Amino acid sequence: MTSKSIILIGPMATGKSTIGAALAKITKLPQVPMDRVRWYYYYKHGFSLEKELSIDSFTELLAYWKPFEVNAVQNILKEFPNSIIDFGAGHSYYVDHKQFEQVQSALKDFSNVILLLPCPNKKEALKICNERLKIKKQRDLEENEVLANKDFIEHKSNYKLAKHIVYTKDKTPEETALEIKKLISTPITIV
Repeated sequence: MTSKSIILIGPMATGKSTIGAALAKITKLPQVPMDRVRWYYYYKHGFSLEKELSIDSFTELLAYWKPFEVNAVQNILKEFPNSIIDFGAGHSYYVDHKQFEQVQSALKDFSNVILLLPCPNKKEALKICNERLKIKKQRDLEENEVLANKDFIEHKSNYKLAKHIVYTKDKTPEETALEIKKLISTPITIV
């Protein structure tokens, strides 16, 4: 399968949706923000709001969402070909090996899987993302949000799924989008 799709992955507040919108504008491909369409797939495959509301801890909530996240990734990739698809932070983070392999398999034919991070230094990247998230939420972050974002940045999932890593620090979304377009437009020469 050949796809023009560009998949953006990374931690919370790394700019996936914002850069996705800029990419959609310059590539003329439709943008599909996974965090906006995921609930349809969750409910379609047995998600229960009652069950979710009965879960006390953030860790248990993330675990409950995981099978639905895998299914959403698989279906969205199939149903939205030739699109800019920006994943939610959890959609590319899998501790469970089987779930990771399912998502890795779903992404295997996509050459444009871009991990967005502010910078290579993970500690600095976390600080930048958390500052952005705090501004977005207009409140101090809860400890579980900080720890989740730390996991999203430090865990191997994103790095294994990505075909490219693009750093965004000190760049506008438009500059980053142009960098991605140039990166994926460059033919690969095998010597």
